[in-house]
Amino acid sequence: MDDIISDRIRLRFDLLDADGNGVLEPTDFVEVADRIVQAVGAADADPKVRALRAAHEQYWHSLRSASAAERIDLPAYAAIVSAVGWFDRYGLPYAESLADLCDRDDDGLISLDEFHPVMVAVGFAPEKVRQLFASFDRDGDGSIDRDEWIAGIGEFYDPSASDTVTGVLVGA
Repeated sequence: MDDIISDRIRLRFDLLDADGNGVLEPTDFVEVADRIVQAVGAADADPKVRALRAAHEQYWHSLRSASAAERIDLPAYAAIVSAVGWFDRYGLPYAESLADLCDRDDDGLISLDEFHPVMVAVGFAPEKVRQLFASFDRDGDGSIDRDEWIAGIGEFYDPSASDTVTGVLVGA
């Protein structure tokens, strides 16, 4: 793997490793989901919250089912998420559920005010979030629609991509 891909995968791993112990466990996925839900102030009964939690659980199970280990370290994570088709099957539902929860007013667009608390809860540095938002807002209209969101997250998971979103995320 070249350096940008290694940095990208390490960043994703670090964002998911909620307790910072160097391995991914089911509790990490619960904690990240909890932080996101708390950041948007959504109720557990909200269908968007249930979808986000289900996507986190599915993400974890995709890793666990591909590994004999109870906990997933960085090399195992890199191998699993780099597999052809992994993003479409497991990453995309996660990205979609996150976009839906971010869109608190259900207008089909994510504003910076909706985006910021979620990205900070995910683990991105607050001072980088505005730049990250701009990199997702590909048409420059001041909001992110679902297609722009999915494209940005998809690029972050694509080992061959290396444009604006990736540069901002790796530098986050």
